[in-house]
Amino acid sequence: MVPLNFEICALFKSYLLIRLWDYATGVILTSELIPTKETNSHSPFPADDPSPRLTAQAQVAEDILDKYRNAIKRTSPSEGAMANYESAGDNHHKDLNKERIGLDDAVAQCYSAGHNRASVFSYRDAKKKLRLALCSADSVAFPVLTHSTRNGLPDHTDPEDNEIVCFLKVQIAEAINLQDKNLMAQLQETMRCVCRFDNRTCRKLLASIAEDYRKRAPYIAYLTRCRQGLQTTQAHLERLLQRVLRDKEVANRYFTTVCVRLLLESKEKKIREFIQGDFQKLTAADDKTAQVEDFLQFLYGAMAQDVIWQNASEEQLQDAQLAIERSVMNRIFKLAFYPNQDGDILRDQVLHEHIQRLSKVVTANHRALQIPEVYLREAPWPSAQSEIRTISAYKTPRDKVQCILRMCSTIMNLLSLANEDSVPGADDFVPVLVFVLIKANPPCLLSTVQYISSFYASCLSGEESYWWMQFTAAVEFIKTIDDRK
Repeated sequence: MVPLNFEICALFKSYLLIRLWDYATGVILTSELIPTKETNSHSPFPADDPSPRLTAQAQVAEDILDKYRNAIKRTSPSEGAMANYESAGDNHHKDLNKERIGLDDAVAQCYSAGHNRASVFSYRDAKKKLRLALCSADSVAFPVLTHSTRNGLPDHTDPEDNEIVCFLKVQIAEAINLQDKNLMAQLQETMRCVCRFDNRTCRKLLASIAEDYRKRAPYIAYLTRCRQGLQTTQAHLERLLQRVLRDKEVANRYFTTVCVRLLLESKEKKIREFIQGDFQKLTAADDKTAQVEDFLQFLYGAMAQDVIWQNASEEQLQDAQLAIERSVMNRIFKLAFYPNQDGDILRDQVLHEHIQRLSKVVTANHRALQIPEVYLREAPWPSAQSEIRTISAYKTPRDKVQCILRMCSTIMNLLSLANEDSVPGADDFVPVLVFVLIKANPPCLLSTVQYISSFYASCLSGEESYWWMQFTAAVEFIKTIDDRK
């Protein structure tokens, strides 16, 4: 409808301009502006008069106008062309206004939604940072801060700051004092985010964190139970691993002993010659010790040249040397342990009877021992007594020293258990060691001391040397105790 109205108006405007121009030039009369049927059909004109040409033009214009008048009547019988145009224009402007209003509303809604999203993100971001700050904070500082002015101390905090900001300031000061740069940056960023909120929002923030903590409490309890279960399983697996390693160690030593036995069987003739010839003829203890050392070195060299031991590890070689030493010392034990034979046996028997009489009269609080009262609760130290009683089962001086070392370690552990506030010294240890030896009364005590001193004294060092010195001192002290008192 709108393009047709524009075309009609343009044609009507052209027609009016043509008629006005003809009227101004005087070509036509005023009465010709509205022609009638009589003038259009019956007016005779001379041949040289221009009126017929103008009348024909006017007739053409009238025909054009009639055509468009009929078109206007068909398209808008109740309203004119200008009314339709104005109505269409008004409707178009109304549509544009509605579009502008809708666009403004959409922009406003988008801005409002974006602002809400930014607020939610800021709240969540502040909550996350505050949670991290509280995790690394000193919980004792906050109650002290809230009551800082009750004892008459000045309050230099900003009255507009809430408790969270004050707490963060204290934590920042502590981080500055500790020169913890990472913590300083985190706390400053947290305080920047929290300062945007008012007190109501801050309380809501704390309540939200507390609610999150409450909701996470069952999950934390679940994690704690899982952690306990994992630690129990880990301890069980570690114990199983220790058992497997111990079984592996025993199996390796047994395999090494079997291989050493094969080596010694090939050297049986040399071993007999050493025992029956060189070693048995010697009388001096130093000569016997040197002879045993030389023969052991000979066997070690033979083992190194054997095919079985070519690719053995260092640990396997050490176990093999220990097995060779045990085998050889077991073969010469009586000759080495009792060099004077019956004299040494009688001497050990006398000391054994003396200790047996002492065991009947000596108690843990005996005045000759002077054991501190704090250690009397652990008396009579049965585990240490059982350790020293097994010393006769070992044949090599090295193994006997290890047995004495285990006994001394057991006594020290029991003394430390009785008094956790102090470390027991030699004055605390020796009286207890004397009491344990009296109650255990190991056989052949003097020959044991002589045997170790002859064949292993040069190898003693460090902890072994210290405990061996304490052991010999205890044996000498037992000799001086009068069994009649």
